[in-house]
Amino acid sequence: MTPLDFLGILANNFNSYNQVAMVDERVDMSFKDTVRAKESALKDLAAYAVAEAKSMGAFESVVSIGGAEGISVSSRGGEIENLEFNKDQGMEITVYVSHKRGSASTTDLTHQAIRECIQSALSIASFTDEDPCAGIADAELLCQHFPELDILYPAQTDADAAVATAVSLEQYALEHKDEAIKNSDGAEFSSAVFTTALANSAGFCSARSLSNSALELTLIGQSDGKMQRGCGFDVHCNYQAFKSKEDIFAEAQERTLEMLNAHAVKTGKYNIIFSRNAMTSLWSSLLTAMSGGAIYRRSSYLCDMLGKQILPPFLTLLEDPLVKGERASKAYDSEGVAMHKSELIKGGILEVYLLSSYSSRKLGLKSNGHADGTSTCYALADAEHTKSFDELLQEAGEGIVVTSLMGQGVDIISGNYSRGATGYYFRNGQREHAVEEITIAGNLKEMFHNLALVGTDIDPRYKLKSGSLLIPDMTVSGL
Repeated sequence: MTPLDFLGILANNFNSYNQVAMVDERVDMSFKDTVRAKESALKDLAAYAVAEAKSMGAFESVVSIGGAEGISVSSRGGEIENLEFNKDQGMEITVYVSHKRGSASTTDLTHQAIRECIQSALSIASFTDEDPCAGIADAELLCQHFPELDILYPAQTDADAAVATAVSLEQYALEHKDEAIKNSDGAEFSSAVFTTALANSAGFCSARSLSNSALELTLIGQSDGKMQRGCGFDVHCNYQAFKSKEDIFAEAQERTLEMLNAHAVKTGKYNIIFSRNAMTSLWSSLLTAMSGGAIYRRSSYLCDMLGKQILPPFLTLLEDPLVKGERASKAYDSEGVAMHKSELIKGGILEVYLLSSYSSRKLGLKSNGHADGTSTCYALADAEHTKSFDELLQEAGEGIVVTSLMGQGVDIISGNYSRGATGYYFRNGQREHAVEEITIAGNLKEMFHNLALVGTDIDPRYKLKSGSLLIPDMTVSGL
C-alpha cells in the first residue's frame, strides 16, 4: 500500500469525525491571545532560570516550566459524583557541572524560589559522579521551525456545562440501554489546556500549548450471574468535536454485550486478530524495545538489530510529528531537539532507535528527537496485505479476536510475551461466542515476523494509526 492509499483509507475513517469538527473551525482569538501571553511569561521565567543557573556556576542547564488548567467531572447513576477544577504549575531544572548532573523542581515560580531550586540542583550535582555522556542537547539539533499544528482549542471551563456533558451521557444510556445492561459504571468528562516553556543554555527558548478533552461511558452487563464491563469514549483537542452521546453509548453497549456469555477455549494454537483496540499495546511493546535507553542498557531484544529485518517486508512504520490536528503532534521533544517525518521501520527493516541526547551519546549516535517517545505513527502495508476487518476474519477462517489485554507479561529483554486476554472466538469468518480467561503466549520477535495482514479499520482516537493485526498460530492457554 502506498502512503496515498493509506491516507485515503484514513480519510474515510475520519470523514464523519471531521464533519463534527468543522462545525466550529474558528477558535476564539481572545483565548489564543491569552494563551500566547502565558507562553511569553513562561518563556521569560525559563530564560531567567537559565541565566541564573549560569551565574550560580552551572556549565549547562535546561529548564521546563508549565502547567495545566482545566476541569474534570464524573457521574454515577445519572447524578454528579465528583467535580474538580485543576490549575497546577511547576518548574524542573537540570544543571550540569563538569559532566555532573543534578535536578530539582518547584511549584513556586517566584524568582527567589527559582534561585533556591537552582541551588538545590547544583548541590545534588556536586554529589554525583562525572558522566561524559551527560549534558544538554547538541545545539545543531535544536528546533528552529515551529509550525502551527492546530492542537490548541479552548477547554470547557463552565462547571454546569461540564457536569451536563457527563450526566446527560449517562442518563441517555440508562434510558436506552438493552435489558442485558444492568447498570452504568459511570461517565467521565475532562477538558484542559497544557502550556509548557522549554529553555536551555545553548540559546533554545520556546513554548507550546495544546488542549485535550476526553469523554467516557462504562456500562455493566450481566449473564449467567457473571458481570462484564464495556466502555465507549472519545478524545479530541476540541471537545466540541466529540462524537455524539448516541455514538459513545452505542460503542459502550456493543462492547459490553459482546462480552456476555463468555467462556474460555481449549488450550492450543489459534489465529489471533489483535483488534484496533488491542493492537496499540502490541505496537507499544515494539516501540519500547526500540528506545535508546533499553538499547544502551542491553535490555531489549532489538539490541544489535539496526538495519535488520524485524517486521515483514510489506510493512513500514512511518512517524510524522507535524500532522495538523493530531494530539501527539509536536515540533520538538522534551530536550528541544527537532522532530522530523521519518520511516522508523522501512520495508520491515529497523532504520533507527528512538534516541534522546544521553542515549545517543552512549551509543555513539545522534539524538533524533525521541527524548519523550514518539509522535503520530502510521503502519503502512502494501495492498496485498491490507484488508478490511471482515476480510481478516475470512482470511483467518477460525481463531480469536482479542479486544482487550491485561497483565504485565511482556519481557522486553527476551521478547517473551504472555498476556491475559478477552475477545471472541470466530469460525468460518463468523463470530461464535465471547472468550475470557485465556492467556496468549509467544515471543515478540516471532510475533512481528509472522504478522500476516493489517486491517483498514483504523481508529482516529489513537496516535498509532494501525488497523487490526492478524498473527497466525499463536499459543493460547485456556481450558
